[in-house]
Amino acid sequence: MKRLIFIIALGLFAVSTIAQETQTTAVYQQARHEISIWGAGGISSLQYSLDNGGEHQIGFGGFAGIGYNYFFNYNWSIGTGAEFSYLTAKGKIPMVSDYYQTIDNTSTTPFILNIEGKDYEESQMAMYINIPLMVKYQVDVWKQHKFYAAIGPKIGIPFRAEYKAEGNITTSATLPVNGTNPGTRDRIENIPSKGFSTYQVSSDGDLELDLNYMAAAEAGMKWHLGKYLSLYTGLYFDYGLNNILKGDDSDFSKNFYEYNRETPTSYTVNSLLVSKYNDNAGEYVERMNTLSAGVKVQLAFGLGFFDKKERQKEKPATAEEVDKIMMRNTQSIEQTMDRNTGEIRGDMQKQTDEILTGMDKTAKEIEANRMKERIMKDDPNFTGTIAGFDLSKNEILPSMRTELDRKVALMKKYPQAKIILEGHTDDLGSDEYNMQLGLQRAEAAKAYMVSKGVDESRMVTTSKGKSQPIYPNANGESRSLNRRVEFILQ
Repeated sequence: MKRLIFIIALGLFAVSTIAQETQTTAVYQQARHEISIWGAGGISSLQYSLDNGGEHQIGFGGFAGIGYNYFFNYNWSIGTGAEFSYLTAKGKIPMVSDYYQTIDNTSTTPFILNIEGKDYEESQMAMYINIPLMVKYQVDVWKQHKFYAAIGPKIGIPFRAEYKAEGNITTSATLPVNGTNPGTRDRIENIPSKGFSTYQVSSDGDLELDLNYMAAAEAGMKWHLGKYLSLYTGLYFDYGLNNILKGDDSDFSKNFYEYNRETPTSYTVNSLLVSKYNDNAGEYVERMNTLSAGVKVQLAFGLGFFDKKERQKEKPATAEEVDKIMMRNTQSIEQTMDRNTGEIRGDMQKQTDEILTGMDKTAKEIEANRMKERIMKDDPNFTGTIAGFDLSKNEILPSMRTELDRKVALMKKYPQAKIILEGHTDDLGSDEYNMQLGLQRAEAAKAYMVSKGVDESRMVTTSKGKSQPIYPNANGESRSLNRRVEFILQ
């Protein structure tokens, strides 16, 4: 890409040499530095092809940004900045027939879920922070007003992406014949309690997208509104070069319509971008990139002007002088591009690492909270205590084993879950003694769960001693209830 930009820039410079005689007869001042703000709108689409009879519709949006431009001379400059882009798209599937094998919530007998869907429509939206690096050429065409053209790469950092979907489905089930192939016998229909009926479904959720590498170009007119102010109006075209769907093959194996065993009448609709069809026969979307084109308006503030008298002394250059000028400017362009590209890459890598670290941390927190919700839904009393330890002892009593076994079963069911075991005592004895005794009781509960097959790395023990009684230490019974171990989900 860098070599392509260099070749095109060199070609534009040759065009500028041909037009040099005309330029020297109409000379105007040019700012050395420009600070700009811009906005653009038009086609701003997430581009993909839909398999299995789907239809993709181009989306509209735009971008806005701020940047800096440095002029090497009257005609050539290089610029960078940052812009916020908004892209959309829509996918439609008029009719869809899907099936896959699953199990309902009342038995362990597998069945084939048959789905007939229609009028499915999904809209996608993505926001990116783009970092452009553009080489620009300008030439006088009318008084001080100029024609300009610019090319270069852009790198987009994903900021946010989501989808919204809705449609209608009719579902039924058949018992499998010859393994997992759909059967034609014992068809089960119209049992709404098991999710076999006609439904209107809708869903929304987040999408994970990758960095976007784009080739960008624009051209138009530069209108001088005063010594320090210019207005650019033109057309732009940005094309994404890489697949921005993030993940490997395992991340694109979700069922389009997902059967929920616990709530059969509530179907989950996954995005077309990450779904398979016909029991993993294929993916709806294999690749997605971006396409943007439209009108751009840019307001530029100039600083540090060229000396107008030097421009007036210029004469048409000879062929030998043109060669020397081209060589000198070629080296200058290449050196500046290398230097700025290195600096921008460093800044972008740092920003990208920070964003990805934050996204990874947030994703882990969200996943941990969802797992806690599933565990508490499965067993609302999971965080219940075991209480009644003998005075000054830490042995696990037979009466505690049933509760501990229930927690062991849930820890095995949710292998990613981690817990804190917190030991407590009554008010008899010193603070130091009770802190140690509380820790010993938590360790005893942990040792029991390890003996039942729970990995000890998933459990952390701590002690509160006698600092947090749940009952007044007024008599032997309340003290017994305070001698306990609590279980806390991390």
